[in-house]
Amino acid sequence: MASSVAAPTGTSRSRGVSGSPAPCSARPRPLWTRNFVAGTFLNFFIAGNYFMLMVVMTAYALSVYQAPASVAAFCASAFILGTLFSRFVTAPLMDRVGRLPLLIVGCCTEVALTALYLLNEPLGALIGVRLLHGFAYGVCSTVIATIITSIVPPERKGEGIGYFMLSITLGSAIGPFAGIFLANNFGYPVTFAVAAVLASLSIPAALLLRPPRETRVKGRKAAAREEMEAAEEAAGGAVADAPVEAARSEAAAVRAEEAAGDNGTEGAEGAPCPVCAGTDDDCPMCTRIPSTHLEEVVAAKVRRSPLVRFVEAGVLPIALVCGLLFFGYSSLLTFLTPYANEIGLGRAASVFFVAYALAMFITRPFTGRAFDRVGPHPVMIPAFFSFAAGMVVVAFAANDWMLLGAALLLGFGVGTVQSCGLAMAVRVSSDERLGVANATFYMLLDVGVGIGPVLLGVLVPLIGYSALYLCMAAVGLMALALFLVVAKTEKGAR
Repeated sequence: MASSVAAPTGTSRSRGVSGSPAPCSARPRPLWTRNFVAGTFLNFFIAGNYFMLMVVMTAYALSVYQAPASVAAFCASAFILGTLFSRFVTAPLMDRVGRLPLLIVGCCTEVALTALYLLNEPLGALIGVRLLHGFAYGVCSTVIATIITSIVPPERKGEGIGYFMLSITLGSAIGPFAGIFLANNFGYPVTFAVAAVLASLSIPAALLLRPPRETRVKGRKAAAREEMEAAEEAAGGAVADAPVEAARSEAAAVRAEEAAGDNGTEGAEGAPCPVCAGTDDDCPMCTRIPSTHLEEVVAAKVRRSPLVRFVEAGVLPIALVCGLLFFGYSSLLTFLTPYANEIGLGRAASVFFVAYALAMFITRPFTGRAFDRVGPHPVMIPAFFSFAAGMVVVAFAANDWMLLGAALLLGFGVGTVQSCGLAMAVRVSSDERLGVANATFYMLLDVGVGIGPVLLGVLVPLIGYSALYLCMAAVGLMALALFLVVAKTEKGAR
């Protein structure tokens, strides 16, 4: 079927090499489709459930189980451990059973596990439920991100992912507020019941999804590649004319010329790749254009190890940048409330994350469109500076307005780096590796948020809260320096 629709691969590549691509005969693909809207709402429902329970779980373990503070904190962080583990296995599961079936099963599991909190199980069982709940959330969030990033038009990747990530922004604002309000006024059983209802809304949203055929990649890799080639041609060359595909075309032309020079014959577009020739494995040279020499080295090492099934090597550099920034962000989740109470700004701290989410909500659509038009550097560099400046303002906050101003700076910084970083990670990944790319990206974010409270908890008694946030400003600048290394040739590659 694919061979009857798709033109030879060399046709699309030759258009990119010649520098005069054929005009697109089809209209640009729309962004706000049923799949995109349903997937965005689904992501909001599971994110709201996650944040609603995260903010009350420590207090729940302290008050209901009289657990020690360290054990109560682990009841909350066990969720992150389950999520982290899920990142390793979700991509292979998607390849085996398909994305949509796995998403529906994950949503149903989330509802069932949320309902288990109502049983008032023993403390050990509660921790086990938190681990399983985190695993289910990790599966759902990875699968829906993979589906959405695969259906967003390539020329609107930054804008589409920016809108999609707003679902997490709203979840991180509404979830904690609703969780604290319900727990304080109606008790924990009502909180868990509402969280279960919120999670249950993800099931009809999942059933509304109708991903196109090329986003349901599973089975043989050769068949998946044929499906993608047919879909690209059917879209009127929209993918072939994208900047990334042009870079791939140039790389293919260079390899063909080198092969011709070595063999003394005229080069052909179909010249075998020197890395993956004679194998059926995914090749980083064929599936994505490395941004730096560092990425090439990392990709080569991962490709020769068993990690290739679970990790997309090309995503690791930008994921490491974002993970480092989220390590700094974890200081806000963990220590902002005690710090604000210590300096007499508890009232501002109660609405800090609302202002933080508001800044994300306002800026993400604009930064996403700017990313698509001008690339990552003009958009992400100001975001890193905004993060560092926000941490400095938090460190020296003397009144409510300073703390809320810091929330706006941090919302712009974290929101922009997260959404644009994900766009960089997935826009040059083949569809068959898109699930692995999403899992790799979120894995590093989970690591940053997960280890942050542990390491920073040791640091706080030694230096105090104010100095801690100054250190986090320095972490933001370190992330910026690493970003400049990781993406220094991004513009040239495009």
